[in-house]
Amino acid sequence: MSASIHPAAASIQAAEYLPPMTYADFEAALQLVASDRQHRVMVPFLVSGLRKQAPFMNGQAMMLEILCSAACLADLPMKPRAAA
Repeated sequence: MSASIHPAAASIQAAEYLPPMTYADFEAALQLVASDRQHRVMVPFLVSGLRKQAPFMNGQAMMLEILCSAACLADLPMKPRAAA
């Protein structure tokens, strides 16, 4: 008998975990999220900083940093309101 995983168990396991992601994947995704050129310039620095912090964080802390980075980069510039 082989040591393969039963198909039903594999689908349950797949539903429990996020797919793997590399730092290059993360950087590419942030480039897509960045709202303007200035934000896109920041992406490599954010990824580098997160990569340096990663050994000291658990999965939940890492996900929070990823989400916060994306939220900051997606921030659209404020436009001044027209005078009434």
